[in-house]
Amino acid sequence: MSFKIGKQFEVFRSNETIEDGERIAIILGSGRAFGSGEHETTFSCLEELENIPIIPDAKVLDLGCGTGILSIAAARMGARHVIAVDPDANAIKATVKNIKLNKVEKKIVPLEGELEIVDDDDFDVIMSNLYGDILLKLVNDISTRLEPGGYLLLSGILYEDTYDLKTAFIKRGFDLLKARYLEEYTTLLFRKKNRQ
Repeated sequence: MSFKIGKQFEVFRSNETIEDGERIAIILGSGRAFGSGEHETTFSCLEELENIPIIPDAKVLDLGCGTGILSIAAARMGARHVIAVDPDANAIKATVKNIKLNKVEKKIVPLEGELEIVDDDDFDVIMSNLYGDILLKLVNDISTRLEPGGYLLLSGILYEDTYDLKTAFIKRGFDLLKARYLEEYTTLLFRKKNRQ
């Protein structure tokens, strides 16, 4: 059964009839990879993605892509190029399948591995739905790969890691635009300051 997220998205399973409507349809195949859209972290990321004004024509990195749902959402919103990365081979298989279901093969490049396999360092938007302790180790790498004025969307952060993560990115020249405290996790939206 399909379900709506935010103002723009509707998530369907691949065995459902997709009806044309005003919402952006995201089709997901069956599989175990994290990211059905129903978990609070994925749900909140999709809601916040709608609020990032530069998504159309942006270059986007989805770190820890799971099923690829956030990558597909960004591509369907008009992002020109998306790199979807995950160390889990099953997640990448699910992402590849879902990219094809949504007919966004020309926009999304799926990669199996960690952040270091990504050569690019000029992203307009970086989004990552990973545990906070993992993100804390990647603060410098993420910071250097995001363009000044770019947006950083993070979720999957347990409450006990939220303060440290907020502080770490603010020290690296980010403004915290929003902090959403969910039932178990936090979703954070930052913007990297422009160079002075």
